Amino acid sequence: MAITVSQKEGVVICKLSGRIIAPGVSEVTEVLEKTLAELTEPPKLVFDFKEVTGMDSSGLGTLMKIYAEIHPRGGKIGVINVNKHVKNLIVMARLITVFRNYESENEAITALLEPSQ
Repeated sequence: MAITVSQKEGVVICKLSGRIIAPGVSEVTEVLEKTLAELTEPPKLVFDFKEVTGMDSSGLGTLMKIYAEIHPRGGKIGVINVNKHVKNLIVMARLITVFRNYESENEAITALLEPSQ
């Protein structure tokens, strides 16, 4: 499991790969907490699941923890390239409205940069 973080137009792009399962999720948490600490604007994150081969409840819990940290600060999260397994986890946990699914990185960036209604 690995995470690569970059920024595009002020949006943090998190490319995940491998299996997002315990105990490896701590790497994701550490990298994201460091990244979020450096941001001055409300965080806008895009998680790219293209290279993810599996995820368990601890991986989902990690994403929820990140959401719980950024939401009060006006942060937003988008997901792209979600495979069937990960999408099923998100739907079963009733988090489909929390993690907005977009067709592409550019679509996600555009949507996350729009002012909230």
